[in-house]
Amino acid sequence: MIQQKGFRLLYSCLNMRRQLNALISNGDLSQSEYLVLRNIWLSNNGMSSYGIQGYIKAADLSDILELSRPSITRILNDLERRGLIARNIDSKDRRSIKIELTKAGIEAIEKANRRILSIAERLIVALGDSDTDKLIELINKLTDIYKVILESNGGRSDE
Repeated sequence: MIQQKGFRLLYSCLNMRRQLNALISNGDLSQSEYLVLRNIWLSNNGMSSYGIQGYIKAADLSDILELSRPSITRILNDLERRGLIARNIDSKDRRSIKIELTKAGIEAIEKANRRILSIAERLIVALGDSDTDKLIELINKLTDIYKVILESNGGRSDE
């Protein structure tokens, strides 16, 4: 009985994630692209603890998003090809590459942010304040449980 309920719980979580990703991306940006652009935007606006002098490095993005360096490079290459970011050598440290949003990149992240806020507002209206608060509490509790499980496994996700 517990295994069946556990399966249903994890399936529900995965299904929710899949549906949310579809809502957020809507063909413009993948979830990974959004997260990369968002972190570049935060660093360019001095709101990131990782950004140095108003920019962020690919290695920082890899650490923040817990994605491999090759994955970050692939995402950055695609974003640059689409004109959403620019990479330039830092004049103060020629070994560093500055990653900055272009005008099109700023427009893309602002559009995505508006879309995400609109979805969040619709969720709150559909759930109501009380159920929204309960859901937030349960998601936070689930996140804490995930952390405990990971820590008990020495950081490995296998059981």
